[in-house]
Amino acid sequence: MLVVVYDTGSLSPRRLAEIAAENDCELCFVAAASDHTAEMEPVLRMFGTVVEGDAMPERELVRLLGGMRPRGVVTFSESQIRRTARLADALGLPGIDPADVTAITTKDGQRHRFADAGLDATRYRAVSRVDEIDQAIKFVGLPAVVKPAVGTSSRNTLPVFTHEASRAAMRGLLLADSGASREPVVVLEELIVGRPVAEPWGDYLAVDCLANGSDVRPVFVTSKFAVAEPFRERGGYGPGSVVPAADVREACDVACRAVRALNIRHGIADVELKLTTSGPRLIEVNARLGGWVDDLAMRSGHADVAGIAVGAALGRDVDIPDAVEPKADGVAFYCTLIPPLWATRVGTVSAGSKLRRIANVDSVTVIARPGSEIDWRRGTRSNVASVRGCAKSFADLAVTLAQIEDCDWIEYR
Repeated sequence: MLVVVYDTGSLSPRRLAEIAAENDCELCFVAAASDHTAEMEPVLRMFGTVVEGDAMPERELVRLLGGMRPRGVVTFSESQIRRTARLADALGLPGIDPADVTAITTKDGQRHRFADAGLDATRYRAVSRVDEIDQAIKFVGLPAVVKPAVGTSSRNTLPVFTHEASRAAMRGLLLADSGASREPVVVLEELIVGRPVAEPWGDYLAVDCLANGSDVRPVFVTSKFAVAEPFRERGGYGPGSVVPAADVREACDVACRAVRALNIRHGIADVELKLTTSGPRLIEVNARLGGWVDDLAMRSGHADVAGIAVGAALGRDVDIPDAVEPKADGVAFYCTLIPPLWATRVGTVSAGSKLRRIANVDSVTVIARPGSEIDWRRGTRSNVASVRGCAKSFADLAVTLAQIEDCDWIEYR
């Protein structure tokens, strides 16, 4: 039995069932109380046992799960890392130490751990009150980045270059007086400047690492496309990279050291790094499989990365592929289409048929609906569509991306 703590961002139930069959185990979904899980619950029941995690005290939940004699517990959802750590600890299964969760899941907590380990000296300050803003600006300096202390999808993340802009951004997030969603704590962080990179490639990448005690190894490298303003992710590709192998190897080394610094001793962690002229710099660590990683790894023929995560959670020996110089059938990509910064509403939508006719595109998922509101402050959650495909080379991929970006399929207001 494998316990999967399920919520938004998880692998699909069908995909999890495929992995479970390959590992000869059954699934028990601990479903969080959210709109997403409520919608998915009938599907979850098709592939395993479902336990409503918020319908009972955690002590009772642990007793119920313990009676199933699970061999492992895992989550692929950012919002369920804390609960997963508590359940693993209570069930006596490998997982993140609950005492480390706050440091792992908060951006200021991560920075503190990195500094203690001598890994990174990026200046930062966490701010929870308006009267702390000026002192934070004085300590961090400018230019800087304002971001939520806890958050995903580049929500409410923006660069600031003046004292006035810094104050306005932080005040707006703390008090929600600018139309943004309120953040209880924001982080002002030194802006890390990436090295010059030609379009459409990004100046950052992500390394997914597998931890087994003190042994941490890179499993998959997701190279990124250039971001949309201000910091909205536009997708990535892999395996393989336009980034030189020596630089990728250095990034992998820093990523593994970051996982150790956070005391993540079991499971998969996704580490984002900025590529600078002085080497890779840490952006953040997510204590779960990175977005699109399973899809990219499978479609390129690199490896079953999600299967590796599940096998490790079950305590089995797993084969780790070469993440730096992979053997793959092509360059898989996942491209998110993001509205321009000025857009506030979706106009007409052509259902994506024009996008599907572009060479190397395998599938298109259109999220936008005519008349729906959009807001750049939601980060990648303001995406209007996603495009998946596979190219023969990096040059081929660059041509495909240009055609996707130039495609006239949607209007904005």
